[in-house]
Amino acid sequence: MVNHVVLVGNLGSDPEVRAFGDHQKVTRLSVATHEVITKRSGERERQTEWHQVVAWAALGEPAAQHLRKGRSVLVEGRLQTRVWADARGNKHITAEVRADRILFLGGGNAERSLASNAPDATNGARAREERGASDRRGPGAHAEPAS
Repeated sequence: MVNHVVLVGNLGSDPEVRAFGDHQKVTRLSVATHEVITKRSGERERQTEWHQVVAWAALGEPAAQHLRKGRSVLVEGRLQTRVWADARGNKHITAEVRADRILFLGGGNAERSLASNAPDATNGARAREERGASDRRGPGAHAEPAS
């Protein structure tokens, strides 16, 4: 079974960082994606979907430092749901994307990759190289792991 989410969109607000007890931090991002649909009348309409993204610890800190409202990002992660109670005791269910990788887009040469298992920016270039190699090999081909 697979639980993998890939979003490419724009931030709807500046990242929000919250600290918890033992120096644990979480960064929340609000990412908007959109698609253009054609109604039966032939009129085209842009539909926006909002996604809540959480990035824990070291993955979220650079995002909080460098990202601002309106910036384009690519987020990879998994969908998770949480159940929580508000101040009145009402239960709520929230679906959010737990980020494993955040790629800053739209910044010209400032493009930068953040991954929980690889903190350096070289992973963005490596992913682009692998995508290019995959494109040259044709559909269904898989990139070999980079060394």
